[in-house]
Amino acid sequence: MQCPGQFPEPPRTVSINYSNLKLMKMKFYLIVLSLLAVCLWGTGDVRAQSASRSMTVTGKVVDQNGAAVTGASVVVVGTTKGTTTGADGAFSLTGVASDARLAVNFIGYKTQTVEVGGRTSFNIVLVEEATAVDEVVVVGYGQVKKSDLTGSVASVKAEKLTDIPANSIDGLLQGRVAGVQVVNSSQDPGASSTVRIRGNSSLNGSNAPLVVIDGFPWGDAGDLKQINPQDIVSMEVLKDASASAIYGSRGANGVILITTRKAQENVTRITLRQQTTVSGFSSELNLWRDPVLMAMLSNESSINAGLTPTYIGATNANGVYYPSIAELQTTWTTNTRWDDLVFRPTPVSNNTTVQVQSSNDRTMFQASANYYLDNGMYIEDTYRKYGGNFSVEHKLLNNLRMKASANITSNKRHNNGGLAYWRNPIFPVYDDNGDYWLYGAQDYSHPLALTDLQKNDSKGLDIISFASVNWDVLPCLNVMAQFNYKHGEQITDKYFPKKYSETGVFNDGYGSIGNWKDDNIVFEAYATFDRTFAEKHRLTVMGGYSYENYQSRSSSLAAKGFINESLGNENLAAGDSETYSIGNSFYKTELVSALTRINYTFDNRFLFTFTARADGSSKFGSNNKWAFFPSGAFSWKMHEERFIRNLNVFDVLKIRASYGISGNQGISAYQTLSRYGQHKYFNGGKWVTAIGPGYQSGYTGQDGIYALWSGIPNKGLKWETTAQVDLGLDMSFFGNRLNVTFDWYDKRTSDLLRERNIAPSSGYDKMWVNDGEIRNRGIELTIDGVAFQNRDWRVGGTFVFSRNRNKVLSLGNAVQTGLKTDLRTGMQYEYYGNQSEQFRAYTNILAVGQPMYVFYGYKTDGIVQSLAEGLSAGLSGDDAQPGEFKYVDIYNGDGLETVDENDMCIIGDPNPDWMASLGIDVSWRRFDFSIFFNGVFGNDVLNTKRFDQPSNMPMRWTADNPINSYPRLNANRQTKLSDWWVEDGSFVRIQTMTLGYSIPFSKKDAARKIRLYVSADNLYTFTGFEGYDPEVGMTGIYSGGYPRLRKWTFGADFTF
Repeated sequence: MQCPGQFPEPPRTVSINYSNLKLMKMKFYLIVLSLLAVCLWGTGDVRAQSASRSMTVTGKVVDQNGAAVTGASVVVVGTTKGTTTGADGAFSLTGVASDARLAVNFIGYKTQTVEVGGRTSFNIVLVEEATAVDEVVVVGYGQVKKSDLTGSVASVKAEKLTDIPANSIDGLLQGRVAGVQVVNSSQDPGASSTVRIRGNSSLNGSNAPLVVIDGFPWGDAGDLKQINPQDIVSMEVLKDASASAIYGSRGANGVILITTRKAQENVTRITLRQQTTVSGFSSELNLWRDPVLMAMLSNESSINAGLTPTYIGATNANGVYYPSIAELQTTWTTNTRWDDLVFRPTPVSNNTTVQVQSSNDRTMFQASANYYLDNGMYIEDTYRKYGGNFSVEHKLLNNLRMKASANITSNKRHNNGGLAYWRNPIFPVYDDNGDYWLYGAQDYSHPLALTDLQKNDSKGLDIISFASVNWDVLPCLNVMAQFNYKHGEQITDKYFPKKYSETGVFNDGYGSIGNWKDDNIVFEAYATFDRTFAEKHRLTVMGGYSYENYQSRSSSLAAKGFINESLGNENLAAGDSETYSIGNSFYKTELVSALTRINYTFDNRFLFTFTARADGSSKFGSNNKWAFFPSGAFSWKMHEERFIRNLNVFDVLKIRASYGISGNQGISAYQTLSRYGQHKYFNGGKWVTAIGPGYQSGYTGQDGIYALWSGIPNKGLKWETTAQVDLGLDMSFFGNRLNVTFDWYDKRTSDLLRERNIAPSSGYDKMWVNDGEIRNRGIELTIDGVAFQNRDWRVGGTFVFSRNRNKVLSLGNAVQTGLKTDLRTGMQYEYYGNQSEQFRAYTNILAVGQPMYVFYGYKTDGIVQSLAEGLSAGLSGDDAQPGEFKYVDIYNGDGLETVDENDMCIIGDPNPDWMASLGIDVSWRRFDFSIFFNGVFGNDVLNTKRFDQPSNMPMRWTADNPINSYPRLNANRQTKLSDWWVEDGSFVRIQTMTLGYSIPFSKKDAARKIRLYVSADNLYTFTGFEGYDPEVGMTGIYSGGYPRLRKWTFGADFTF
């Protein structure tokens, strides 16, 4: 049976099992349950062997230049018999039927099929793939040749990323794709990353792109620890609306499509990959190594503040003796190097992966196991992960395929981070009784005491399963149905002892157990019709249905006032029964969708794409439950035009244009409903529980000391929508050896899902509304190519550049939202985040006409040099004293020449002006070398550690040293947030560098080899930033920590 408009195929005989076809009409889950049994039957199927004469065939595989192709696969079609070429490109196969066919393939070359025809010797020439323009790219609900793309899609091969061990593939994307910002600000074991595509688009909703694994919409990017990076083959990043709108309400922030590894046809492979990583600091720790200098500066700070100095050879109010300067210089012997006690000298981590894959002409099987150990810098700070992956694909009929896979991951985290390695060196570790020495009842930072007595553990289990049926109903019609199930669970154990820990001291011991689990089911079915008619017209139509059900449950138990601490949180009954705390929650959402995509190509020159998706979400009220997300795109392959071909310049010249709308529903459910909560209060000598409208939704104020109350329903809540325009240009030169991709985009997000402040008279603080608009506009450039290549050498590289401008266009009605107004400029704004204890002020704001998260504070003009200068600058009191910051009076509308809140202004922007990276790959014979530079430019960082640190305190202002760059020491200073604390956070990092050498096991089978390599991560960072590392979170606040780790990985890959 054939599709109308297609050329007839030669007659063929097809044996169809009609009973199997009828089974396709049954419910999908029955087919899934029978999959493994069917696959086992298929692998054991015995087929009649050809009665033709057997022979030994030999040959050589070369490329177009005549150079031997080492490691090419040579397989007898329809059998498992095969081999690979040796170092000289030669191969030999015995027992080959005279009428057999040989399939020859190698990565980067087109597969060749050769008829044996009774011959015994062959010289096979492999033709290199034209370039990446001919490779197949995964897009939403389908595949397309890269040359036929109409949207902005970038591809990343995982083989370029996996020489550096990682818990998640997300962090390794840093700098690899134009328009993708990845921030790895945390160095904790198993830490997640922050991923953004084309900037931040939401204020309170999710800003993370959607991750889709083998067609399964997994969730937000940033912490994809469930998938071993070694099991990933490629990733496609969908950036514009034409590419991502097919995912509707989850595509507004872009989409990352991940394709996992599967077996090659008629090839059996066993791979063992071992990586051992040694970590160390990339710079010196900023610590007091000279107790005398530390004490002298501490006394100076106290004296300037009018306080009694500490180091005077006396006992303070807590009963702790502090030696005098003279004692420290002569008789004092205690000088504890806390960093030696707190940090591992050289943490060693491990990553081991074993992969097995095998296949015949009907069944492909792949399995892998992984053990990942990440030892942090702090002692006993560890993350472990065990993972297994299994997949099988079976061809039931020539036109009917089934696939199933399961991925299981178990992880355990022992959190012992944040220990006080900066503790005073004159403090001893133990007292005279052998107990941990404390400087007072409120000493909550003894690192060894917390390591020994505090508990903060978590265990997790994740299961991701997948099953699908793929049926070629007609040569032009394919039907695909897939079922995905994800299960996750985690248990968290915490105990804070009644001594040494702040929480434990306040609660006389505190223990808790938290349980959480979730289940996510997704069923999708879609049909694809693909027909070419009249030779010039190609029409591809996809239509489908999607259903997603998500549920989660959690529970928590906590106790205070422990009578006995021997078992910690394992015996919560040892706590005071009147203060028991019990909590639980249930959460459920559903998403129903209809989707379609239409592609039309005329004469392989003009390409049109239209996508549409209708989503219905249970998160919204009945009036706004459904939303429609369309997109359209056009592309012109100008290189197919004769006038362009005659120029003999372009191999590819294609222009692209697209426009589309996508949505965001990244908020919690039930916001359209009235919410109830409970609260405990002490009355009449006992604890009483009250239940009523409203619930505690968060905290605010300095250190989050104030509770926020929410619970007012908003039945009119609706989707956040993002409209995006993209104009693109693709070019290739010099036989496709140089490729250039350029994009310009304008992305606007409206009806922002955000929590708005409401009148205190309502009894509530926050309410979810649709309010405001954000714009992201930018350009992206990618240049990659091969600069030189011959038989022994290959030199290539990739340059990536992106620039994004983020702007808040609206924050809604100023009166209803309670926006503040800058009197000098008229700018409307609201505070973002919590107050800083150091500055007693909010550091970031959301302001109309400004990028998100800008810093808001005072301007400074150096340091006050005299009291008269301070008074004339509009300062008063202690702020006018010599050696203090010279804040600037910039607002004259009040008629006062004083510095006050009206003089605050924008003092910095944490968003980068532009980002760039450069990767260079060189191979020579069996050696391979790569180096990758990554840079971020123009971003400001609020360095909260710019003063009062061992490295900068000696440079303070004094009467004898009246410098204009650092203030005097003052223990009582009420520091204002100012531009003095803001630094340029630009940096260029040698992010990775790898040197490898491959050793084939034999000349006849070079693909079965050992690759030995050494790789360095974070080799060096070029920056003017004064802190340890300028790579911080999205709000741009640097709080110290420890130096960025430099990691050396020694790896060995064994392929059998």
